[in-house]
Amino acid sequence: MKKLSLIFALLLAVALLVWSFCNNETCRVPGINGPSQNETKPSLQHNIELPSIAGICLDDAAEIVEMILGDEYEESFSHIEGHFGEPYYIRNYGDGLSIIIGQNTGKVLEIELSSTKYETWLGDRIGHAAEEVLTKYRKKYTEPETIHSDGKLEGWFDLGKGIVLIFDFNKDDNMIVNTDITPDSKVELIKLTKMQYLD
Repeated sequence: MKKLSLIFALLLAVALLVWSFCNNETCRVPGINGPSQNETKPSLQHNIELPSIAGICLDDAAEIVEMILGDEYEESFSHIEGHFGEPYYIRNYGDGLSIIIGQNTGKVLEIELSSTKYETWLGDRIGHAAEEVLTKYRKKYTEPETIHSDGKLEGWFDLGKGIVLIFDFNKDDNMIVNTDITPDSKVELIKLTKMQYLD
Protein backbone atom coordinates (compact mmCIF):
# COMPACT_ATOMS: atom_id res chain seq x y z
CA MET A 1 0.00 0.00 0.00
CA LYS A 2 2.91 2.31 0.78
CA LYS A 3 4.37 1.67 -2.70
CA LEU A 4 1.02 2.47 -4.30
CA SER A 5 0.83 5.77 -2.39
CA LEU A 6 4.39 6.61 -3.41
CA ILE A 7 3.69 5.85 -7.09
CA PHE A 8 0.51 7.92 -6.94
CA ALA A 9 2.37 10.85 -5.34
CA LEU A 10 5.13 10.61 -7.94
CA LEU A 11 2.62 10.57 -10.82
CA LEU A 12 0.80 13.52 -9.29
CA ALA A 13 4.06 15.46 -8.97
CA VAL A 14 5.00 14.75 -12.60
CA ALA A 15 1.52 15.75 -13.77
CA LEU A 16 1.70 19.03 -11.83
CA LEU A 17 5.17 19.73 -13.20
CA VAL A 18 4.05 19.11 -16.79
CA TRP A 19 0.88 21.15 -16.25
CA SER A 20 2.81 24.13 -14.84
CA PHE A 21 5.37 23.93 -17.65
CA CYS A 22 2.73 23.67 -20.39
CA ASN A 23 0.58 26.42 -18.96
CA ASN A 24 2.45 28.93 -21.11
CA GLU A 25 2.47 29.57 -24.88
CA THR A 26 5.54 27.42 -25.59
CA CYS A 27 3.65 24.19 -25.06
CA ARG A 28 0.41 24.87 -26.88
CA VAL A 29 -0.87 22.15 -29.15
CA PRO A 30 -2.87 23.45 -32.14
CA GLY A 31 -6.37 22.05 -32.27
CA ILE A 32 -6.25 21.02 -28.60
CA ASN A 33 -5.30 24.17 -26.74
CA GLY A 34 -6.54 26.50 -29.47
CA PRO A 35 -4.31 28.74 -31.54
CA SER A 36 -1.34 30.45 -29.95
CA GLN A 37 -0.77 34.14 -30.43
CA ASN A 38 1.57 33.43 -33.36
CA GLU A 39 -0.86 31.08 -35.11
CA THR A 40 -3.63 32.11 -37.42
CA LYS A 41 -6.86 30.23 -37.68
CA PRO A 42 -7.46 28.74 -41.11
CA SER A 43 -10.04 30.79 -42.92
CA LEU A 44 -12.30 30.07 -45.84
CA GLN A 45 -12.89 33.76 -46.41
CA HIS A 46 -11.31 35.22 -49.49
CA ASN A 47 -9.20 38.28 -49.81
CA ILE A 48 -11.48 40.70 -51.66
CA GLU A 49 -8.49 41.82 -53.72
CA LEU A 50 -8.05 38.40 -55.32
CA PRO A 51 -9.52 38.05 -58.81
CA SER A 52 -12.81 36.20 -58.51
CA ILE A 53 -16.24 35.73 -60.01
CA ALA A 54 -19.14 35.02 -57.63
CA GLY A 55 -16.60 34.91 -54.80
CA ILE A 56 -14.74 31.99 -56.42
CA CYS A 57 -11.04 32.26 -57.28
CA LEU A 58 -8.95 30.15 -59.61
CA ASP A 59 -7.26 27.31 -57.71
CA ASP A 60 -9.97 27.25 -55.02
CA ALA A 61 -10.72 23.72 -53.83
CA ALA A 62 -13.99 22.14 -54.95
CA GLU A 63 -15.13 22.13 -51.32
CA ILE A 64 -14.78 25.90 -51.09
CA VAL A 65 -16.87 26.29 -54.24
CA GLU A 66 -19.58 24.13 -52.71
CA MET A 67 -19.48 26.09 -49.45
CA ILE A 68 -19.95 29.38 -51.32
CA LEU A 69 -22.38 28.34 -54.06
CA GLY A 70 -24.06 25.27 -52.59
CA ASP A 71 -24.57 21.83 -54.10
CA GLU A 72 -27.34 22.57 -56.58
CA TYR A 73 -25.59 22.15 -59.92
CA GLU A 74 -25.47 19.80 -62.87
CA GLU A 75 -22.11 18.19 -63.41
CA SER A 76 -20.62 16.67 -66.51
CA PHE A 77 -17.22 15.08 -66.93
CA SER A 78 -14.62 15.27 -69.69
CA HIS A 79 -12.02 12.53 -70.00
CA ILE A 80 -10.26 14.67 -72.62
CA GLU A 81 -7.63 16.73 -70.86
CA GLY A 82 -7.41 19.42 -73.54
CA HIS A 83 -5.68 22.62 -72.50
CA PHE A 84 -6.23 21.93 -68.82
CA GLY A 85 -3.74 19.04 -68.66
CA GLU A 86 -6.10 16.81 -66.67
CA PRO A 87 -9.61 15.39 -66.99
CA TYR A 88 -12.16 17.80 -65.56
CA TYR A 89 -15.67 18.33 -64.26
CA ILE A 90 -17.94 21.08 -65.53
CA ARG A 91 -20.37 22.35 -62.91
CA ASN A 92 -23.31 24.28 -64.36
CA TYR A 93 -25.24 26.14 -61.71
CA GLY A 94 -28.28 26.79 -63.92
CA ASP A 95 -28.05 30.53 -63.39
CA GLY A 96 -25.45 31.43 -65.97
CA LEU A 97 -22.41 30.31 -63.99
CA SER A 98 -20.18 27.40 -64.92
CA ILE A 99 -17.02 26.28 -63.17
CA ILE A 100 -14.40 23.83 -64.41
CA ILE A 101 -12.73 21.75 -61.70
CA GLY A 102 -9.74 19.48 -62.36
CA GLN A 103 -10.24 15.80 -61.55
CA ASN A 104 -6.67 15.29 -60.33
CA THR A 105 -6.13 18.58 -58.52
CA GLY A 106 -9.69 19.13 -57.28
CA LYS A 107 -9.16 22.84 -57.95
CA VAL A 108 -10.98 25.49 -59.97
CA LEU A 109 -9.39 25.81 -63.42
CA GLU A 110 -11.82 28.22 -65.07
CA ILE A 111 -14.96 30.25 -64.30
CA GLU A 112 -17.46 31.49 -66.88
CA LEU A 113 -20.38 33.83 -66.22
CA SER A 114 -23.25 34.79 -68.52
CA SER A 115 -25.94 36.12 -66.14
CA THR A 116 -26.47 39.21 -64.04
CA LYS A 117 -26.76 37.20 -60.80
CA TYR A 118 -23.03 37.34 -59.99
CA GLU A 119 -20.21 39.82 -60.39
CA THR A 120 -16.43 40.15 -60.47
CA TRP A 121 -14.43 41.08 -57.37
CA LEU A 122 -14.49 44.68 -58.64
CA GLY A 123 -18.28 44.68 -59.01
CA ASP A 124 -18.70 44.28 -62.76
CA ARG A 125 -21.58 42.30 -64.23
CA ILE A 126 -23.11 41.10 -67.43
CA GLY A 127 -24.82 44.05 -69.12
CA HIS A 128 -22.32 46.69 -68.05
CA ALA A 129 -21.17 49.01 -70.83
CA ALA A 130 -17.79 48.53 -72.50
CA GLU A 131 -16.74 52.10 -71.80
CA GLU A 132 -17.24 51.67 -68.03
CA VAL A 133 -15.62 48.23 -67.79
CA LEU A 134 -12.69 48.83 -70.13
CA THR A 135 -11.81 52.18 -68.53
CA LYS A 136 -11.80 50.65 -65.04
CA TYR A 137 -9.66 47.63 -65.90
CA ARG A 138 -7.25 49.49 -68.21
CA LYS A 139 -6.32 51.69 -65.24
CA LYS A 140 -5.21 48.62 -63.24
CA TYR A 141 -4.21 45.97 -65.78
CA THR A 142 -2.78 45.58 -69.26
CA GLU A 143 -4.41 43.99 -72.28
CA PRO A 144 -2.10 41.30 -73.68
CA GLU A 145 -0.80 41.36 -77.24
CA THR A 146 -2.38 38.89 -79.61
CA ILE A 147 -0.08 36.26 -81.09
CA HIS A 148 -2.23 35.88 -84.20
CA SER A 149 -2.01 39.45 -85.54
CA ASP A 150 -0.87 42.93 -84.58
CA GLY A 151 -2.55 44.62 -81.68
CA LYS A 152 -3.99 43.93 -78.28
CA LEU A 153 -6.68 41.52 -77.18
CA GLU A 154 -9.32 44.10 -76.33
CA GLY A 155 -11.36 43.22 -73.28
CA TRP A 156 -8.74 40.72 -72.06
CA PHE A 157 -6.80 41.70 -68.95
CA ASP A 158 -3.56 40.22 -67.67
CA LEU A 159 -4.06 40.06 -63.89
CA GLY A 160 -0.60 38.65 -63.19
CA LYS A 161 0.60 35.14 -62.32
CA GLY A 162 -0.75 33.87 -65.65
CA ILE A 163 -4.36 34.77 -64.80
CA VAL A 164 -6.50 36.46 -67.42
CA LEU A 165 -9.96 38.03 -67.16
CA ILE A 166 -11.94 38.21 -70.39
CA PHE A 167 -14.96 40.39 -71.09
CA ASP A 168 -16.76 39.11 -74.19
CA PHE A 169 -19.02 41.64 -75.88
CA ASN A 170 -20.54 39.18 -78.37
CA LYS A 171 -20.91 35.68 -76.95
CA ASP A 172 -23.13 34.56 -79.83
CA ASP A 173 -20.15 34.52 -82.21
CA ASN A 174 -18.67 31.69 -80.06
CA MET A 175 -15.33 33.48 -79.97
CA ILE A 176 -13.87 35.22 -76.98
CA VAL A 177 -11.84 37.56 -79.17
CA ASN A 178 -13.62 40.90 -79.39
CA THR A 179 -13.99 42.90 -82.59
CA ASP A 180 -15.72 46.21 -83.17
CA ILE A 181 -16.28 47.14 -79.54
CA THR A 182 -18.18 50.40 -79.16
CA PRO A 183 -18.46 52.42 -75.93
CA ASP A 184 -22.03 51.23 -75.48
CA SER A 185 -21.32 47.54 -76.24
CA LYS A 186 -22.57 45.41 -73.37
CA VAL A 187 -20.66 42.68 -71.53
CA GLU A 188 -22.28 39.35 -72.49
CA LEU A 189 -19.82 36.89 -70.97
CA ILE A 190 -17.05 37.07 -68.37
CA LYS A 191 -14.34 34.41 -68.13
CA LEU A 192 -11.63 34.02 -65.48
CA THR A 193 -8.96 31.57 -66.58
CA LYS A 194 -5.22 31.13 -67.06
CA MET A 195 -3.43 32.15 -70.22
CA GLN A 196 -1.89 28.67 -70.51
CA TYR A 197 -5.37 27.22 -71.11
CA LEU A 198 -6.02 29.42 -74.13
CA ASP A 199 -4.80 29.05 -77.72
